[in-house]
Amino acid sequence: MTETQHIYLLPGTMCDHRLWSAMISELENISPNGYKFHYLTIGQQESIDELLVDIKRQICRQTDDKITLLGFSLGGYLASAFAVKYPEMLARLLVVSSLPTELPSSVIKERSRTVTWIKQNGYRGIARKRVLALLDDSNQSNEDIIHLIEDMDKRLGGDVLVHQLLVTTQRDNLFDKLRALPLKKAFCVGRNDNLVSVEPLSRAQAEDEHMYLEVFENTGHMLPLEQAENMARWLHSIC
Repeated sequence: MTETQHIYLLPGTMCDHRLWSAMISELENISPNGYKFHYLTIGQQESIDELLVDIKRQICRQTDDKITLLGFSLGGYLASAFAVKYPEMLARLLVVSSLPTELPSSVIKERSRTVTWIKQNGYRGIARKRVLALLDDSNQSNEDIIHLIEDMDKRLGGDVLVHQLLVTTQRDNLFDKLRALPLKKAFCVGRNDNLVSVEPLSRAQAEDEHMYLEVFENTGHMLPLEQAENMARWLHSIC
């Protein structure tokens, strides 16, 4: 009898556990009872290092075993940073739609403007234009995905958005530290992701014998929602 795989999930900015629902449903079709998922949250601490300590606390409340950690977008960066800080706790690192690097200066400036605007004017929810920018052209009319992104954002609200933007903007380039870890690392990204470039991941893969990279076609940033079935098959192939 195959042992059940336990996977710990870290969401992205303004996402909750529903980000993973479609992928998990597809994975249950592939391997019924083969996986158990544990939902982690991004806390309200005041630095990335403190967020990592809180993630460790969440994990240690559930297990003492080495885990498979899967992070999406911001959660992917935090998962990468967690692997660097606590490598002894991981059996496998899985990163979706994320680069373990500094943010571009243009993104940092945009975040600063967003925080200033929200503090001055309040938060009215994510704009439809912003949602569509996260999706591939093939999903521009997918109202199920669009409404889910809008609803996750609404549930979390402006205070959470401001906190996540402020606390997680200053990041380090983690590629060298990750390469030094003899740990299985699997990254996946959408070919048409407007936020994450494939090229740095391809270069990192060429230099790291323990790193695997999967690029999904016809996909934007929201890979777990846009490619739930294919992502489930990817996850099943590496876990």
